[in-house]
Amino acid sequence: MSDSEPPRRKTLSLKSPVAAPGGPPPLERMVKPSARTTVFTPQAPQPEPAPPPPTGDWKCKPCGARFDPPAELADTDSVRCPACNARLGLAADFRADPPNVAKLRARWLKKA
Repeated sequence: MSDSEPPRRKTLSLKSPVAAPGGPPPLERMVKPSARTTVFTPQAPQPEPAPPPPTGDWKCKPCGARFDPPAELADTDSVRCPACNARLGLAADFRADPPNVAKLRARWLKKA
């Protein structure tokens, strides 16, 4: 700081409970009255719902996500993984009976 500059004033915080000199008084925190009272009634604990069964007859080889190839795709359209967006093969290869797994980047899961 040079001699030609005036001394700096102290910086006041906006959250300070002390009023600035010559300024308005600080704001007080308002407490909202409760409109309704909450009554706790103990209830029997709800059993947790069972996790949903894994869906899909196919498993993506790159990421391992299970999926079903969309039925509305044309035979020349490519099927993509819904999780990692990897190209897994053509829709015609998924629909073949038996599926042409040599051309697919997905594994067919056997139903138990």
